[in-house]
Amino acid sequence: MKTLDAVDTFATLADEWQQHCDSVMFSSNVDDYLNADSFRKIVAIGLPAIPHIMKSYTKDQLPWGFAIQEITGEEFITDKNNFSPADVKKHCFDWWASQL
Repeated sequence: MKTLDAVDTFATLADEWQQHCDSVMFSSNVDDYLNADSFRKIVAIGLPAIPHIMKSYTKDQLPWGFAIQEITGEEFITDKNNFSPADVKKHCFDWWASQL
């Protein structure tokens, strides 16, 4: 059996999280999106996941800011029930640019 490398593992978890988010897409409760095993596993990868998250963040609409915030400890979202996804995304990309 082939062992998944980090990129494959991340891609699999991101796909699973996308499916989960699609299944709760009509919910206005942010916790419904974040209460997924795949999300928890992505966060558990830690800092090595950040480059993969940033790449994914350029092409999908998952709420990656929550994962980046949990992994890095940076505050991108002050109120999880009242935030602008576009503002969070911009803040995350500004932060990422400062890390390179």
